[in-house]
Amino acid sequence: MFHLLLVDRRIPKHLGSLVLTLLAFSPAAVQAQNPSDRDALEQFRDSLAAITDSNGLLLLEKRLIDSAKTDRNNGVLHLKLGFLSLRLGEMGGHSHYDDAASEFQWAIDLQPSWPYAWYGMGLAEYGVGDSQVSFVTGLKTMLGKDALTRSAVAFAKSAEVDPSFVRGLVDLANTALRQRVNIKLGVALQALRRAGKTSAGSDPEVLLARGRVEREVGDGDSALVAFDGFLQYGSNRSLGLLELARTRFLLGRFDGLPPYYEGATFDDSATVAGYRADLATITTAGELRGFDQQRGARRTAYLKRFWGQRDRLELRPEGERLREHYRRLYYARKNFQLTANNRHYDIVERYRSGSRDFDDRGVIYIRHGEPSSRASYAAPGLEPNESWRYSRADGDLIFHFIAREDVQDFKLVESLFDVLGFSDAVKLQGQNNGAADNAMAEQLMLSREQLSPIYRRLQGAGHMSTGRYQTQERRAGQESIALGTTSDSYELRFPQELKVKSEVLAVGRDSGRHQLQIAYAIAGASLEPVTVTRGYLYSIRLRFVATNQRGQVVSSMDTTRHFVAPEPVPPGEHLVGRVGATVPPGPLRYRLAIQQGEAAGVTLPRDSVRVGPLTPAALSLSDLVLGSKSANLAWRRTPEDTVLFNPLRTYRRSEEMELYYEIDGLRPAPYTVELAVKKKGSGGGLFRKIFGGGGAAISLKFEEQATTPQVSTHRSLKLSRLKPGNYVLEVMVMDAAGRKDRRTQEFQVVEEEKQEG
Repeated sequence: MFHLLLVDRRIPKHLGSLVLTLLAFSPAAVQAQNPSDRDALEQFRDSLAAITDSNGLLLLEKRLIDSAKTDRNNGVLHLKLGFLSLRLGEMGGHSHYDDAASEFQWAIDLQPSWPYAWYGMGLAEYGVGDSQVSFVTGLKTMLGKDALTRSAVAFAKSAEVDPSFVRGLVDLANTALRQRVNIKLGVALQALRRAGKTSAGSDPEVLLARGRVEREVGDGDSALVAFDGFLQYGSNRSLGLLELARTRFLLGRFDGLPPYYEGATFDDSATVAGYRADLATITTAGELRGFDQQRGARRTAYLKRFWGQRDRLELRPEGERLREHYRRLYYARKNFQLTANNRHYDIVERYRSGSRDFDDRGVIYIRHGEPSSRASYAAPGLEPNESWRYSRADGDLIFHFIAREDVQDFKLVESLFDVLGFSDAVKLQGQNNGAADNAMAEQLMLSREQLSPIYRRLQGAGHMSTGRYQTQERRAGQESIALGTTSDSYELRFPQELKVKSEVLAVGRDSGRHQLQIAYAIAGASLEPVTVTRGYLYSIRLRFVATNQRGQVVSSMDTTRHFVAPEPVPPGEHLVGRVGATVPPGPLRYRLAIQQGEAAGVTLPRDSVRVGPLTPAALSLSDLVLGSKSANLAWRRTPEDTVLFNPLRTYRRSEEMELYYEIDGLRPAPYTVELAVKKKGSGGGLFRKIFGGGGAAISLKFEEQATTPQVSTHRSLKLSRLKPGNYVLEVMVMDAAGRKDRRTQEFQVVEEEKQEG
């Protein structure tokens, strides 16, 4: 389509020389696109890009059209008109993209072997875009007539007629990578590999494009070769390092860390945007602002803190969380990528992710990885649905997804029953018999039985309980969404579970610093010994992390201890151990994982511990260490002092329980210690005890004189007068100024034949 301008426009003075320069390019027909012709065409495009006033471009267009009237078969002239129309389209004249497509089609008809004609058509098709009517866009997409597909086909043709045509190769690759349906990655890869035998094979842009396409189709090794080439020939080292790191992580390699952190030291805007986009899928707005404020080496330090904190919180070695993040991103692109951006929400779909790349399954997957189990149920008239469960030491997360309008766009809902629709879910809530009168709801619950006990309870609930259970089920879904969409995790998982009992006690000092004592007992029935020359080897790995009230890691440990025994640990006995960790004072949260080899282990629920006094000036009583000689677990606190432990906290009536505690912050004055044993759940009733050397008493009180700020105390408790059951030992210390502190510890008393782990 030609434009006939009927009004005279004057060229602005500052554009006059530039337009004359553009007109100086000869419109004479060229029979072949040799290098000099291509250089001239690129100069023409560069000159167009420098013009920011459309008036000059419109006047130039008029003059070129006048030339075309007398030289209609000049392919170069139509190419120039096409690129000029593209520039006008970029400046806001959307209809000019149609004009550009017409000009490039004319050039194709005249010279089908010219790559620039097909390349220009690819740009024009992308500029024309898709219909604003979503139904029409969806239909075209299904038929392969959407803008990205049309554009990719044209770029592919430009690479076909000239395998060394760099621009066509690069834009073909980039377009294929942006596609979400009708993806032309295979076409792009074929063109890029064919170009490897031409001069374009060593072009940095082609190498970068090829590496990205090779990685996307799953050939990580070939991608690494391409990115190594880009680093050798290209000028953007930071971008090459980032792409190299991404690929190594995807291959499961840890040597992606050095290029990842080195690439972050550069302030190249494209590379920084890449780092930011990768982080944005799991970070908070505050964390992103923190990233945006960094420059150079400070950006690298920020990322090391960001990922290092996550490694320690998840009890993993350095780099595991970062490597896993890129595996998840790749998996989500392959399985949960949105095919359209015009998302619509139903009333039951309360969560709004704001993601333009992934459906809600992708949002959860990137944050938390592969679920422990999945379930779905298909039936006529029922929308596609999935439920995921994440098994966690601190409590499982369960997510329900439904795809209503688009079978590829799954959205989070609060309850499994929301799959039935809003009205049916509300009706079900009010029914006396719950799901008994709704066959579809019954089948949905059957399909989710393995995910949560709540669905078995709902099936068997009477009319008085079904509403309560439905409320619990919905509340669990709400809590999972709230936590799952605002946090990320990489929970340790083991094929087999170790049966472990443990305790973490704030007691002891190391060079004046506070310590935690971590004691554990592993049931022999869950252990697998390794036969060695000296007997039977048990290698026990312990991972520990503690955080302060701000969530910052203040202590972490990953240690392996080797135990050799002359005989295997009997099934009814335990392998016991203890390690110490240095920590700062204050209230701490901690988590602990214990494993044997790679197959068996357990991650214990998060717990809290108070280290030191409640306030700096307060009196401080340590945690209470309850031990026994039969547990065979000791801590040699000093060369002259040994503290006994019993992480099982189970005692026979015939044995003595050893108690150890420390008091800190004392002043040179008298202080009082009171000990009491209470039946657990008795409301405070006290039971008669016999303590070392003395007679029976329901409580004991000791008056002591402090001569040093810190004292340590051992006491023995005879248990013969206690009936089997669960008890709480309470110790309270108070000084003459009225300062006091209190600690408690639970334990169990059993008969001789009933001791258990």
